[in-house]
Amino acid sequence: MTSDQSTSPEFGVTSEIGRLRRVIMHRPGLEIARLTPQNHQALLFDDILWTERAGEEHDRFADILKSRGVEVLYLRDLLGETLMDGHVRGLMVNEVVTPRTCGMKVSSRLRTALLECELNDLLDVLLGGLLKSELSDFGVDALFADVVANRYDYVLPPLPNLFFTRDNAAWVGNGVALSVLATPARSRESLYLRAIYRFHPLFKNAGFPFWYGRDEAHRYPASLEGGDVLVLSDKTVLVGCGERSVPAAAEILAHRLLREAGYDNVIVAHFRKGRAIMHLDTVLTMVDVDKFNFFPGVQTGMDVFILNRGTGSELSATKTDGIVDALRRCLDRPLQFIASGEDEISYVREQWEDGHNTVAIAPGTVVAYMRNSETNRRLRDAGVEVLELDASELCRGRGGSRCMTQPVLRDPVDWNAS
Repeated sequence: MTSDQSTSPEFGVTSEIGRLRRVIMHRPGLEIARLTPQNHQALLFDDILWTERAGEEHDRFADILKSRGVEVLYLRDLLGETLMDGHVRGLMVNEVVTPRTCGMKVSSRLRTALLECELNDLLDVLLGGLLKSELSDFGVDALFADVVANRYDYVLPPLPNLFFTRDNAAWVGNGVALSVLATPARSRESLYLRAIYRFHPLFKNAGFPFWYGRDEAHRYPASLEGGDVLVLSDKTVLVGCGERSVPAAAEILAHRLLREAGYDNVIVAHFRKGRAIMHLDTVLTMVDVDKFNFFPGVQTGMDVFILNRGTGSELSATKTDGIVDALRRCLDRPLQFIASGEDEISYVREQWEDGHNTVAIAPGTVVAYMRNSETNRRLRDAGVEVLELDASELCRGRGGSRCMTQPVLRDPVDWNAS
């Protein structure tokens, strides 16, 4: 399939900054309430969150988007509507509840129960996990509950990272790249997004291509997460390789985008692994047609390559002098890089608190945490409108406004408007 990058009326993302029309989000709920001091690190959190406050803050974030004309689709609702199809429900239950995850006897009994229970109860289990104390509600012998539960008393772990919907999938042009998540704690998330995009009534007959996540080669360890995929224009995509996405996945995706999706450039940036920089969008986001919000530390220490179409089925690769050089080459226009502070202390603090992880809802308009006052001041000085989100709990999950949004539709951008 080839593409001229035109978008359908309902789906398509040809930039990071086009006016945002439709987005998938997930309101934190039961899965967050099941974080404990004992399990939070295993579930990729630095701390436990105040569940009710996190939900209220997420509502404020969604209200900011809605006030600017963005349609918010909620992941739990989409999954529930997908599972109203009995066939799909059976596929999902059989894929999630297996002898490998829950043991032989428990999985057999639990599958039967989940196929027959109320939809909201099923969603609670799929998203919030299942405690051994809850197995009796599904007719499972209590002794076997003790046998198969892990040391945190979970038979099926919760998915507290779900509200970071950016990581599960990324729209690139008129198609979607389904993520192959790098950590076992999040692996079930990709199953749910795959089901939604394949079977939900909104998507199943739309005819869009899947750039990643459905072929045999698209499996772990070829992990690819949406926080590392930035659609810079209708001709250039940037893919980061670090803590969560690997070079093999970047190359596979590049082949599809360059050969089938009409892209001219795929920039691949190798950056250091570390908790502070889980994804590329924690150090670099696009905020306008000619502006980037960036962590000054990315100017050095990155190996950055530009992949292009080569001869036959091959790709050609060019090594650059860093991320700034690569962006200027591929975007071919003057660019402004807005740093987050005057010195290392200030910009390291701002980066740790997700000052660079901003989502654009239109060219030159972004949503950012209120706490990132220095970054926000610098963005405003550069002519960027900053809509501030007052949040003290969401940010403890180590992700900003871009992490919490999965754009499904953006307007095309007039690149000559700056």
